[in-house]
Amino acid sequence: MPLLRRSAITATAAGAALGLFAAPALAGLKPIYVTGPTYAHDTSFATAKTQVLVTGTNKSTTVRLYVSGLPSSAVGKTLGAHVHANACGPQPADSGPHYQNPNALPGTPLHNKEIWLDLKVRQSGHAAAKARVPWTIAKGAAGSVVVHANPTNHHTGDAGGRLLCTTVPFGS
Repeated sequence: MPLLRRSAITATAAGAALGLFAAPALAGLKPIYVTGPTYAHDTSFATAKTQVLVTGTNKSTTVRLYVSGLPSSAVGKTLGAHVHANACGPQPADSGPHYQNPNALPGTPLHNKEIWLDLKVRQSGHAAAKARVPWTIAKGAAGSVVVHANPTNHHTGDAGGRLLCTTVPFGS
């Protein structure tokens, strides 16, 4: 399903995705649209497809993530997803740590200095998430969106193993 083609979106698979992925008219940065995943680190997720849309202004960043083709074993689960510092690679750890806003004040809670996109997997095998943060990502400072095996722990930021990784040229 094309991310930005409204006429092709049906109510069954992506009713929620219509509002989530409609490209907003923004005065600001050029939108970045990437499909993937670049790597499926878990073979049971090999049929999954990702779409990432990044938009922003001079003062904010919005990241939208849509995943389809998730296995039936994931239905009903919440999967953590985050922006990571590096591009994807063949090893799960290649994407590096979660990207953190370098301008965040000391003591800022993780959820206020990282971009979290936890996904609830629907019966159809689709999931979608959107996060908006009041800051921008410098070119080359972040490189991927990673889908994890568990929901994000709001105290530690951990979300378990890395299932899918999509390289995204943030800040370009």
